[in-house]
Amino acid sequence: MNDNKMSDPDFLVAVARGDTVAVAAALEAGTSANARDQHENSALMIGCARDRTEICRLLIGAGAATAHRNKWGLGPSDWLRWATDADGIRKLLAS
Repeated sequence: MNDNKMSDPDFLVAVARGDTVAVAAALEAGTSANARDQHENSALMIGCARDRTEICRLLIGAGAATAHRNKWGLGPSDWLRWATDADGIRKLLAS
């Protein structure tokens, strides 16, 4: 592991920002692909909502739980309503 491991809050910010390089480095350094916020929203959910197709691909490749639900029962696919590449991300979720 290296110095690129991030805290969950910092990792979620990098996902939301669309910082693919930072997300990839953090995953390689051991940051969990299943990082979550206080409402159980996962990095994958944030990636879906923010239309971050490549980050979603990285997260799923690193083992992000595609069936995870937050405390309101919403999963990653529910967050796609805000994405312009919903079909592309939906294919990733199904694979």
